[in-house]
Formats: sequence, C-alpha cells, structure tokens
Amino acid sequence: MTDIWLHVPVNPEPWAIGPVGYARRNGKMSAYVGRNAQLDAYKQAVAEAVSEYWGNLPVLEGKFKVHFYFWRNQAEYTTAQSRQHRKHEADATNLQKATEDALQGIVFSNDKDNKMVGSVVMAQGPDVVGQIVINIEDWDQTEDSKYYLGKMPDGMIYRVTNTMFSIDSQVVSESDNSWPPKEGF
Repeated sequence: MTDIWLHVPVNPEPWAIGPVGYARRNGKMSAYVGRNAQLDAYKQAVAEAVSEYWGNLPVLEGKFKVHFYFWRNQAEYTTAQSRQHRKHEADATNLQKATEDALQGIVFSNDKDNKMVGSVVMAQGPDVVGQIVINIEDWDQTEDSKYYLGKMPDGMIYRVTNTMFSIDSQVVSESDNSWPPKEGF
C-alpha cells in the first residue's frame, strides 16, 4: 500500500505558457511557442528537491491519488520604473499542473496514471514561506469509485448510470467507423 508524504521546500510557481512568436522557416512563416524560463527553473528546482528527498527509490508504477498542499510566497519588488510590484496570486490548478509535470519521471512515470488529483492553496502572500507538501496514495478503482460516487446525490448517480448504459448497442455494432457514415447511422 502506497502512502507517501513529501515535503518540498520550494516556492510553488504556476504553469504558464512560454513566449509566443512567429519565424520564417523554409521560406514560410510559422508560429512557435518557446520555453518558459521561469517554469523550467521551477520544475528543475522541484525535481532536484524531490530527488534529494526521494533518494534512489525507483519510479512508482501503478495508478495514484495525488494531493498537493501549497504555501506560496508572493515576492514584492521594485520594477525598472521604480514602482512597487507583487507577484500575482496563483490558482490551484496551475500550481498543480506545474508541480505534477515536475514529478513526472522522478516519482511516477507518467502523470496520466494519476487518476485523482487535488490541490489546496494553504496560503499566499509576501510573508508566506514557500513550500509544497505532496501525498501520493494507491488508486483503488473499485473502492475509490464507490467512495466518490457515494458523495454524489442520488439523482446525479441515477443520471450518470442511466447515461452510461443508454447507447444503442445495435447502432454501435453496425458501424465500421468509415467516412462518410453508412446510411441509417
């Protein structure tokens, strides 16, 4: 039974797209998205901190539930125009995505194996000490599905199960997935 807790003393950063531009290639204009240097530095810092903590343990195999707890320092600084600025508040989804990407290949082989992922922003601000706590547990398809279905109201469970089995099996079996579709499909 996997139940791992990791403390990562790194200030969390949100996922963000890299610089976007266009360039001429082979005589044609084409768009590109470059690397986000801040995101790459963050992922590397998380990977290094986790590798130190994780040691020589092998990459986990299986399906997992992963929970992230974030404490984020929002740095305050003076801009080139002598204005005071504070880093923007980050949302849980982007903090989670950047951190999950950083763990891929170190703790788990592929983040697609994380069947349930959740995150909580515990605190953000200029006086917060940036850090992350990560909990990784085995995903039990049967038991975990029962648990999460049990949290739904009865009417919602009825709608979900009714939808799951309402496909006309004869129509599906007659389809050969060709295009254009056969008449009557």
